[in-house]
Amino acid sequence: PGAAPAAPAAGEEAAATGADEFTTPHPILSDLKVRTAIANCIDRDALIASVYPYVDDPTQLEMDSFLPKTHWAYSGPYDFPAYDPEAGMALLDEAGWTQEEGAAVRTNADGNALSLKFTTTNAQFRQTWSAVLIQQLAACGIQIIPTYAPASWWFGETTGLQHRDFELGALAWVGQADPSGRSLYACDQIPLPSNNWQGQNFMGWCNETASNAIVKANNTLIRDERVAAYDVVQKEFAKDVVSIPLFQRAEAEAWSANLEGVQPDPTEYA
Repeated sequence: PGAAPAAPAAGEEAAATGADEFTTPHPILSDLKVRTAIANCIDRDALIASVYPYVDDPTQLEMDSFLPKTHWAYSGPYDFPAYDPEAGMALLDEAGWTQEEGAAVRTNADGNALSLKFTTTNAQFRQTWSAVLIQQLAACGIQIIPTYAPASWWFGETTGLQHRDFELGALAWVGQADPSGRSLYACDQIPLPSNNWQGQNFMGWCNETASNAIVKANNTLIRDERVAAYDVVQKEFAKDVVSIPLFQRAEAEAWSANLEGVQPDPTEYA
């Protein structure tokens, strides 16, 4: 999930976009219309149902930001692209990716296919929901080529995410009470060969407004100032669609009925 990153919800699945050339805009994913269309074509309720069939109300796990709706720094709702495949396909047409009658995959004027490589770990949980996501994107004419890699490679210090070796990628972010986020969203935190791959802004997202706001949010102790700064970041995040928060992971806790005063927290584990 995973488009992706300032400490989103506890165990949130997110999809992220990266670029092979690191400093050169991706030929497909650099187009906001394409990124928005991808978000429009994903039915997150169906993804949730594929891994949590016992959840009756999927809205509890839905997200429109990198923070859960119960977090103190969340000021939404935010205008993140909702499930609307018709709108998504219309955007792809506008972006020059058309689908000939009878064709399974969209192509552009040069005859290139709308095909993207998708990488995540080989965990059965991710293989399950991503299989549904691949079908949903195929219905919009987007071909996804999946790779289910070992977690040691995907999260390695010199491989996978850290070297931005992916086009679309899915991962889980573990949230915390303090959302921090500078290493994930600031312009100077993009891993590059020139900085020895330092930072966690794997998407290569450089939005000056969001970058300045995330720095401000982490350089003041005044709660109201932090909330306002994080609000700016989340608005820009939703506008640029650089990461698609798919759903918040479900976590179960249990305790004795004789124990009183328990206060579960969505950003902490019991």
